[in-house]
Amino acid sequence: MGRRPLPHRIRVDGEVLVVISEKEYESLLATRRQVGAGGARIRVLQQALADALARLALAEGGTATEGEVP
Repeated sequence: MGRRPLPHRIRVDGEVLVVISEKEYESLLATRRQVGAGGARIRVLQQALADALARLALAEGGTATEGEVP
C-alpha cells in the first residue's frame, strides 16, 4: 500500500487553505451524505426501540410513557 499524498496547502489573505481536486471534493460530499443518512437511521431505530420497550413494559403490567426508555 502506497503512502497517502500530502494535501496541498495555500495561503489566502493570511489563512491557510487545503486544496483538493473536484473528484476528492465530490467524494467528501458523498461521504458526508452517507454519514448523515446513517445518523438518521440510528435516530429512527432509537425511537422504535423506545416504543417497543414501552409496549413491553405495559404488557408486563408496568406503566410506561410512550418514547420513554426504562
